[in-house]
Order: sequence, then structure tokens, then C-alpha cells
Amino acid sequence: MRSVIEIIGKNIKLARVKKEWSQAELAHNLNVEQSYISRVETGSIAISCEKVYEIMVLLNCEANDIFPSVSEIKK
Repeated sequence: MRSVIEIIGKNIKLARVKKEWSQAELAHNLNVEQSYISRVETGSIAISCEKVYEIMVLLNCEANDIFPSVSEIKK
């Protein structure tokens, strides 16, 4: 079973790639290091709600694009 943190990270990566942004571009716009984005996308670290919101605004996506459904977690 994948953790919520891993699924959120994967979904952030999918949204970033869909927008055709590199990790470096997203990091620059969030004022964080590129390595932070990498760790978030791999599920190595948790991300704050504030940063998730900033990413949603930057990448023009919705909460359901980032957060997994309950059924996805139960799998």
C-alpha cells in the first residue's frame, strides 16, 4: 500500500509534467531548492498544506488532481 505522501508527490509530479515545467522551474517559483521538489515528488518528505496550495495555484490544478481519493488510499 502506498502512503498518502507518496501519492501526493506522484500527483504533484504529474501536474508539473503536464504543465511542462522542470523541477527547477517549480522550485524557483516556490522559492525552494530543487532537491526539495525531488524529495516531495518521491514521497521522501511530507509537504505542508500551504506549499500544496501554492503548487495548485502555480500549476493551475484542483485539489482532486493532487489529493488521493479515500478509495485510492484503501487499496
